[in-house]
Amino acid sequence: MIKIIFIFLFFFSACETAKKSINAEILVELDTSFTTIGVPIKYIITVNQPSQKIIQFSDWNLEDPLEIRSFSFEDTQLGKRGEYELVFWDTGKVSIPGIKINFLNIDSTFDFSLNADSLNVYVISINEKEPTLQISSNGDIMPIKDPVPVKFPLPWKNIILLLLLLLIFLCITFIWKKRLKVNISFEEKQKFRDKPNVVALARLEQLNKLRLSNKNNIKELYVELSHIVREYIENSLFVRALEMTTEEIKFFNKSFPYKETEFMSLIKILSNSDMAKYAKYNATNKEFNFDLKKSIDLVNQTTPYWNIEFF
Repeated sequence: MIKIIFIFLFFFSACETAKKSINAEILVELDTSFTTIGVPIKYIITVNQPSQKIIQFSDWNLEDPLEIRSFSFEDTQLGKRGEYELVFWDTGKVSIPGIKINFLNIDSTFDFSLNADSLNVYVISINEKEPTLQISSNGDIMPIKDPVPVKFPLPWKNIILLLLLLLIFLCITFIWKKRLKVNISFEEKQKFRDKPNVVALARLEQLNKLRLSNKNNIKELYVELSHIVREYIENSLFVRALEMTTEEIKFFNKSFPYKETEFMSLIKILSNSDMAKYAKYNATNKEFNFDLKKSIDLVNQTTPYWNIEFF
C-alpha cells in the first residue's frame, strides 16, 4: 500500500506543467506631436525586462513619408530603452506604426513578442509654422537664398594616424639599415686521414708500448686512455665527448647506439680514468691492463654502428 501511495505522489508531482506568469510592459512616447517637414523627432520605447529574458528590437521597416535617421539602445533603471530619430516628408496627420519587440529566453530561443502602440503626429509645412514667410511671399515661390559657404572640417584624427604610421615606417627603415650583418659560416665535416677506429687502435697500441717501457706512471697512462676513448666517440658518433663529463655521457645514454653492455663498459673505463686522474686513486698495472684491453674490445665492437663500409 505504501508503495502505491509513493508512485501516486511521484506522478502527481511530475504532471505539474504550469508556467510562471511573466509581466512585460512597453512604454512609447514622442518628444512632440507637431513637427515640420525634414525636422527630426524622437520616438522613444522603454521596455521593462523580465527576469531571465533578453529584449530584442526587430527590424522596423517604415514606408514613405517616414524615414529613420538613427537608432540608439541603452539600459536604464526602468528597463531597455530604444531611441529612434524619425523624419517626415509630407504634411498632414501621419500614423507611426508600432514596432515589434521580441522576448527571448536566456539561451536566445524565441519565447513571445509584443507590439508597441501606434502614435499619430501632425506634420505641417514651414509656412504654417512661420506665417510671416507666407505673408512676405504672397503665396508665390520664395526667392532663392544666396549660397552659404561650407567649411569642411579638417580630419585631424586621420591626419594624426597617418603621421604616426609614417613615423613608425621611418623608424623601421632606420633600424633595418642599422642592423648588424652577421656572416654565417657553416662548419665543414671533419676530414680524417684514417677512420676513427684505425686512429684509436693505433694510439691504444702505442699506449701499450709506453706501459711496457715504464716511461709513464699509471695516472698519465689513464689520462691518455681517457682522451683516446673520448676522441674515438666524438669522431665516430659526432658526440662532443671531449667536452662532456662522465656523468653527462651517462645521462645522454640514448644518444649512443651501443648495446647496454657496451655502454656500461664505456662508462666503467671513463670512471676508472677519472678516479686515477682526480681522486688520487693509486691504480695498479693489472687494473690498467684490464681497462686497456676493454678499450680495444670496445672500439672493435662498436665500429659497425657508424662504419657503413664495414658491412
